[in-house]
Amino acid sequence: MKIIWSPLSLQKLDYYADYIARDNIDAALAFIDEVEDKALSLKDHPLKGRMIPTLNDEMKRELIIKGNYLLIYEIGDDLIEILTIRHVKQKPK
Repeated sequence: MKIIWSPLSLQKLDYYADYIARDNIDAALAFIDEVEDKALSLKDHPLKGRMIPTLNDEMKRELIIKGNYLLIYEIGDDLIEILTIRHVKQKPK
């Protein structure tokens, strides 16, 4: 399966990495690495994340990143789209 990143997901990745980097640049770089590793792991295990509780769509899922962030993605026929990244305390829109 191919992994694609939405413009919003890339924007959010930059935003959270910049926020983390204010206190610790190494932690920010580790965050980026973990997000990328988790996204790539979906190629072999697309159902790895849990279904999003507020949606009734088994193809839209979320995967925990570093305990405080969620990688939101959608499984398509031959690709996985990373839709966004959000903090767990942020309410879904």
